[in-house]
Amino acid sequence: MKRLTTFLQILRLSLTTIGYSLFGLSFSWFDKGHALFYKHGLRYAEAILRIAKINLVVEGREHLQEGETYVFVANHVSIFDIPAIWVATAPSLGGRIRIIYKRTLELIPFLGWELMASPFIPIQREKMRRSVESITSAVGAIQEGASVIIFAEGTRSRTGRLKEFKRGGFHLAARARKPLVPVAIVDAHKILRADSVELHQGTIRVIIGKPVPPPEQDDRIVERMLMKHIHAVIASMLPEDQQPM
Repeated sequence: MKRLTTFLQILRLSLTTIGYSLFGLSFSWFDKGHALFYKHGLRYAEAILRIAKINLVVEGREHLQEGETYVFVANHVSIFDIPAIWVATAPSLGGRIRIIYKRTLELIPFLGWELMASPFIPIQREKMRRSVESITSAVGAIQEGASVIIFAEGTRSRTGRLKEFKRGGFHLAARARKPLVPVAIVDAHKILRADSVELHQGTIRVIIGKPVPPPEQDDRIVERMLMKHIHAVIASMLPEDQQPM
């Protein structure tokens, strides 16, 4: 019975993703300001959490100011991180966020096609020139009034424990001169564990920390100090089983 329920949930999640992707593609060619994308995308994120029977608990939303734009730095433990953080920040940001994602996700049918048509920003870390282009696009997005979400570990943690950060997000903050907001995503890895296709009903907590001023200058040493500070802040907000070893 449990396997049948899981199968039906995954089927609903897949069909929902396909449906929303196709609908998003249908208006992408005239949605120049991305207003429809943000409205449509937020509904998709809410639908994904609802179908997976995820209870979302948000803490620290009072730290965000309406009208301000931020560089959010979050840990990455689950495919549900993106819908969770999108819904968590929507009341303050109106859903206007841009996520930096791995370009390889564009290979996924339907979802990948929608990503390519979206205002989200692909990154190809193996190629330095492409990475610089992604950072430049993200700076432009912030200047246009959108916040950016970066999963600073680069790849999803398969154990749920916080990994070391990569520098890109902090270089972005230095160039954009925007506050960094540490975000801890708690227990998302328990919903769908690594190397498993079994969904578990549960709660995801998104803890939004206090914004940290950006570096005053684009300096590698300063950026690395800031990176270590944000890493320590996020680690302190995570439960013991998600803290670094």
